[in-house]
Amino acid sequence: MVKKAIREAYGEALAELGKVNDKVVVLDADVSSSSRTVHFAKAFPERFFNVGIAEANMASMATGMAAAGLIPFINSFA
Repeated sequence: MVKKAIREAYGEALAELGKVNDKVVVLDADVSSSSRTVHFAKAFPERFFNVGIAEANMASMATGMAAAGLIPFINSFA
């Protein structure tokens, strides 16, 4: 078993999900290098949205995307 940081595994898993489901989208609040969503961004730039430091707006965007049938993942620091 290879040990890796949770955030690295998360980023890799998002990229894998993107391969098997084209409804997966990722929204990021300027933390893609830290959250490792950069993996998804490189693989699917058309489904990656960096909204900057507008976390409340990001949550609203994700709500709309979900209502439209997409599967959003939002990323920021807690």
